[in-house]
Amino acid sequence: MTKEQVQRIILQKAVPHPTAEMQLVETHISWVILTDSFAYKIKKPVRLSFLDFSTLSKREYYCEQEVLLNRRLAPEMYLGVLPVTSDSEDLLIGGKTGEVMDHVVWMRRMDDSRQMDLLLAQGGVEIGDMDKLAGILARFHEGAKRVLISETWMELHEEFADISGQGLFLEKYYEGGSRAFIEEVVHWAYSFLSGIRSRIEERKESGFVVDGHGDLHCRNIILGDDPVIFDCIEFSEALRTLDVLNEVAFLCMDLERFGREDLASAFLDRYLALTGAMENGTDRLLFLYYKLYRANVRIKVLCIQCKEGEGGSERKAKELIGKYMQLFKRYFRELKAACDAGEADQMP
Repeated sequence: MTKEQVQRIILQKAVPHPTAEMQLVETHISWVILTDSFAYKIKKPVRLSFLDFSTLSKREYYCEQEVLLNRRLAPEMYLGVLPVTSDSEDLLIGGKTGEVMDHVVWMRRMDDSRQMDLLLAQGGVEIGDMDKLAGILARFHEGAKRVLISETWMELHEEFADISGQGLFLEKYYEGGSRAFIEEVVHWAYSFLSGIRSRIEERKESGFVVDGHGDLHCRNIILGDDPVIFDCIEFSEALRTLDVLNEVAFLCMDLERFGREDLASAFLDRYLALTGAMENGTDRLLFLYYKLYRANVRIKVLCIQCKEGEGGSERKAKELIGKYMQLFKRYFRELKAACDAGEADQMP
């Protein structure tokens, strides 16, 4: 489908449920039509390095995968997959006749005001919310499919080292020496991962690598009596397959981006008490590394968005890069100091 066709659906209110409101939210890979009670997500016909939505059959498949996978954590939110049909000049979501032009993920619309990132900005998140989230995630990981074959330490480092491509941009817009610092950390990370490579493999054998959520940050969580975690990665099993410490490190890093180290600590303590996912000093260092890696990824993505003019306000994106750079530097100092102090069990 094209954006013009999506806008025509909105103009004609060509949705299967009555609504007064029609609003379009666009990302680089989807269009989401918001109505009074429901949301209809249409995948853009794009092919990128990390996903392929280029054909009708692939978009249908990934719509079905999105519903199936997200029902693990948000069964009441993900309602199903509907066709977009065309009868002459008319387009209709959920049509019974006519040519199938595309497919949509049909979702129940949640209370957007309860998004965790918005509540954090308002000071509306409490320790009790972290206890609930930790319990939900611990149960999810306990029931998730275990994966014995996943990324090696070399592949983990290749992903980490990809940030080197943003060195010139960071040097231009941030403090001098940013490029050299990035290269220093990338080089150090190679030695670190190599040194604990046996533990990385042991954790797979111990069941700590799972088919998880893959994108666990605050914007993908709705808080309430029963928190809802949604919008997992459906388009790449590789990106969704990860060590549970990598999964929870993303959320902890995001909480610390908001300056809420207290919430991050409370969440982690409760999660570990329920799962025992951090068994020794090496695991603790691996968790610190995953926080460093998650800050790395956010910096890289925002740099790309700035250069390509994506992601809304360029000024806001650059401010966020600055915040993530501060976390990146802090995590590196903490991790290096812990290694220098001999806190790892398996460093050579």
